[in-house]
Amino acid sequence: MSATISQATYRRRRAVVGTAAAFVFAVGIVTTHDVLVGSGGVPASAAVNQPALVRSVITAQPGDTMWSIAQERRGAVGIRTFVDKLVDLNGGPSLEAGQQVIIP
Repeated sequence: MSATISQATYRRRRAVVGTAAAFVFAVGIVTTHDVLVGSGGVPASAAVNQPALVRSVITAQPGDTMWSIAQERRGAVGIRTFVDKLVDLNGGPSLEAGQQVIIP
């Protein structure tokens, strides 16, 4: 059974294969870019050359809470977001007078 393929069918098949190949190539380029550069657009090795984020440290006073410290120092950041970050940076929600508190 030999069937002849029309010229239109041949063109359609080539278009489909060409489109699929272009798609695979584009996905490969994007994947390679993300692996080499990272999603942030900065080469991963560039982070080594950047200075560390400087955070301030305060000493907790009697009566201080994470909430009261956040109210004083949060700036434009939402209070709950700031308190969550304080808790993460300082190993939990409890404070004692004289404790060094890392401020984000």
